[in-house]
Amino acid sequence: MTAAVAIAGGQLRSLTRRRTFLAMLLVLLLMTALSGFIGWSSHSTIVSVYDETVRTLTAAGKPAPPNPFSGKPRLALLNNMIIYVPLIGALLAIVIGHLSITDDRIAGVNRVVFSRPVPRVAYYWGKVTGGALALLVIMAACLVLSIIAVSLINGGAPTAPEFLRLGAFYGLAWTYLLVFMLVGMACALLLRSQSMGLLAGVAVWVLVTFATPQFTSGLRPVASLNPVNDPVAVSSSPFFRVTSRAKPASVSEQYKTLSTQILTEGHRFTLGATLGHLAPILVFGGLLGAWSLRLVRRHDFSEEAVVD
Repeated sequence: MTAAVAIAGGQLRSLTRRRTFLAMLLVLLLMTALSGFIGWSSHSTIVSVYDETVRTLTAAGKPAPPNPFSGKPRLALLNNMIIYVPLIGALLAIVIGHLSITDDRIAGVNRVVFSRPVPRVAYYWGKVTGGALALLVIMAACLVLSIIAVSLINGGAPTAPEFLRLGAFYGLAWTYLLVFMLVGMACALLLRSQSMGLLAGVAVWVLVTFATPQFTSGLRPVASLNPVNDPVAVSSSPFFRVTSRAKPASVSEQYKTLSTQILTEGHRFTLGATLGHLAPILVFGGLLGAWSLRLVRRHDFSEEAVVD
């Protein structure tokens, strides 16, 4: 067993003992189930109104309108998940990354680990692997809940293309959450105070999720969470006409755009467009990963505990 594998296993065991992590995990799973319930409730209400309208028009000898769900993608019922991933999942990922560093520091594990010939690169990859596996399990659980919701709402299991699109969406969500896990790690390495490290990670989350979309698209903070592409037109202000050119570099907006295309426009997006939306997320994640590795290599792990 290599050092990285041992460190990854230790981190996974540590996370399962943390009430904060388990509480946030439960919230995310509940919100995934709630997304399906909201989709089912909306679907049932609209169908009931449509059926009543058809009966009324038929009795009056008038033609009935087309079924509002006839041309709507079935996975669009899960659009709320596009919101829940950056709103709740990203915070959970920051907590995972933060705990991966501070738990060892509080328990004094670092002094034991680095008293042995453990390469710092192996320590880094062990932490990243442990966090990535935890997020993968979480996304897999959300995927299962989403499949159950789609099956119940639509009266049948998803088709093969829908399975692929659901897998693609949660694969994208996992990649997006990895970025915020690295944010949590970097903030914990930069700041010895446990609370300040977590607060710094949340500040980065606010900047990426709310401030950047408002800067590049002129969106209000709440509108930036709308799971619809370009819900409002870009402001006619000269300032926003200039800053809107930075929109392709906005991590949160590219995630939202690609997620919406996967769930509602699966037959329209191309490989080139997909890579274009993925590029900012991958570049940002790659830079954070390289920076975190540098911080691990230069960090003084000899301190006994964090300052709070």
